[in-house]
Amino acid sequence: MIVNVIRVIKQRLERIWRFLRAYSQHLPLALSYVLAMPCVVTTLQGRLRGREERFTVLYAGRRKNDTYLLNLMFEDYVELEKVNSTLLTFTPHLHRMAAAADVVIVDIGWPYHGLVNRRGEYLEIPDWIRMTIELPPVWEDVVRNFRQTTRNNDLRLIRRNGYRAGFTTERAAVETFYDTMYLPFVTHKHASGSIVASRRQVLRQASKGQLLQVLRGDEVIVAGVICASDDILYFLWMGIAPAHLDSPPEGAISALYLFGIRYAFDNQCTTVDFTGTRAFLGDGAFRFKRKWGAMVEDTFSPSSILMRPQPGSGKGARFCERLPSLARRSGRLEAMFVSVDKPADGATVARLKKEYGCNGLEYINLIGISDKNATRSLLIDADGCQSRLIDSSLDRFTENYIARPSNIAPATDAVVSTGIAVSGPE
Repeated sequence: MIVNVIRVIKQRLERIWRFLRAYSQHLPLALSYVLAMPCVVTTLQGRLRGREERFTVLYAGRRKNDTYLLNLMFEDYVELEKVNSTLLTFTPHLHRMAAAADVVIVDIGWPYHGLVNRRGEYLEIPDWIRMTIELPPVWEDVVRNFRQTTRNNDLRLIRRNGYRAGFTTERAAVETFYDTMYLPFVTHKHASGSIVASRRQVLRQASKGQLLQVLRGDEVIVAGVICASDDILYFLWMGIAPAHLDSPPEGAISALYLFGIRYAFDNQCTTVDFTGTRAFLGDGAFRFKRKWGAMVEDTFSPSSILMRPQPGSGKGARFCERLPSLARRSGRLEAMFVSVDKPADGATVARLKKEYGCNGLEYINLIGISDKNATRSLLIDADGCQSRLIDSSLDRFTENYIARPSNIAPATDAVVSTGIAVSGPE
């Protein structure tokens, strides 16, 4: 018994040590997030990406993820009302302004989001998740774990363009990378929502690892800093040559990932860590990392983005349909999908599993909005992945979207196979 306890403590201490070694450059930023008190409550109205109708969103937060969220949500928007407040005084404004919104988003960060959501009134979406690849001992098995489209398309493009890998720790090369590739890329792609690493951080980590360059002929197209520690290879920062910033050559970024994974394999690493990734399933970085066979882990950030659609709001339901995400539930990650105008059945769950599923997900949940008053929760066997299909009326949608599946009532569970229309007790 004592031996087991000591082993568990040792394992946890090793995980903390690995985290600190890999992500210590983010700790000052994380500390500043915890101590920052200013908070804004603002009502925004705009056209959601992919839709013509306009939605009203109430955002309350410390502007840590607002730029990312605004770019993710809106094609265009206007600010209807804004109140500058603090973490100690924003709640009355939140309650007063919530009734006019289709969706409420609270972005105040750890540990404060737990106080706001102590009654379980919001869906908890991690602001960042970790994505990793576990490397088998045989290279052919590594490639076999890539998604089929990656094997068929990305690897072909890499070969067709003649990309090759270069490695250097030369300080001048790393400085050039930082100034001409990394900074323009991160600010161009993420604008003011980017978290920019300092020159000192990048130079220090590159000296411990490698600057991986993707070359075509003698030209460096894409580059990134990789660093191995305790059998784990970390993908830290990447950048694109200025001439290709707006339109990277086909397969170039895929080559960076492939060469980095191959470097990890050749240097006896057991894991490739892609570090922080957003938890919204439509995010480009999530989709790109997933296709290399990455699994998801809720170990990168303790903070949550809280989201609550307005009860009985059709616009609130369509908003959630447009922005599928991962959710924190009972210490596990679950995928959340909503279907308003499309069929919600076993075949749909199987398609979602194929397009978004990856190791590390506890459940794939699909909530279908129907005119029926009753709620039913059906277990789906989607190719070995645990999944739930939840039929819900619009009036019950918000509570079914937010609640853990075990808390949905009334609920009748049955197991059905994909490809067969879901049926069961009403």
